[in-house]
Amino acid sequence: MAVSETQLEEWKRAYRVLGVPLSATSLSIKDAYRRLVKRWHPDLVPSGSPRHAEATQMAKTINEAYTAIKGAPLRYYAGAVPLAQVNMQGTRPVSPAVSTVRRDAPPKTDWLEFWVRFVCGFLFGGLIGIRLSLDFLDSLGGFVAADLAVAVGCGLAAARYGDKFWYSVFGRWWMWG
Repeated sequence: MAVSETQLEEWKRAYRVLGVPLSATSLSIKDAYRRLVKRWHPDLVPSGSPRHAEATQMAKTINEAYTAIKGAPLRYYAGAVPLAQVNMQGTRPVSPAVSTVRRDAPPKTDWLEFWVRFVCGFLFGGLIGIRLSLDFLDSLGGFVAADLAVAVGCGLAAARYGDKFWYSVFGRWWMWG
C-alpha cells in the first residue's frame, strides 16, 4: 500500500501530539490517548473560563490524532522509523521520564498482536520441530512431543520478544548460508 508523503507527515504529527514513539504498539497508543483525555477533558474545567476553551481545543486535537493512528500504522512501514533510533525492544524514549523505564521488560502488546505473534512463532517452531525430528529423533519414537515442545517454545518466544526474536532467528540463518 503506497502512502503519500503528506499522509505520513500527518501520522507523524499525530504521534507527536500523543507523545508516543513512531514504533509504538496499539496498546501504548491507547494508553497515551486515555491519559491525555483524562487530563484535557473539557468537563473537568468550569465552563466559560479561558482554560475551558483551551481544554476543548486540546481534546479535539487529541481525538483527531488518535483517530488517525489508532491502528499504529507507522510500525508497519519500513522507512517510517529509522532503525538507528529504535532500540531492540522496538521503542525509543520520547522524554527523560520515559527513559527511566526498565529496559528488560517486554513492550506492551494488545491481545490481537500477541496471538498473531504466537501463531506465527508456533507455525515456525512446528516446521523447525518437524525438521529436527526427521533428522535426529526419528529413531527415538518421541518426535511428536518434541515437535510440540519446539512449536510452543517458538510461539511463546515470538509473542514475548516480538521483533527481537525474529531478528535473532533470521540473523543466524543468514550467517549459516
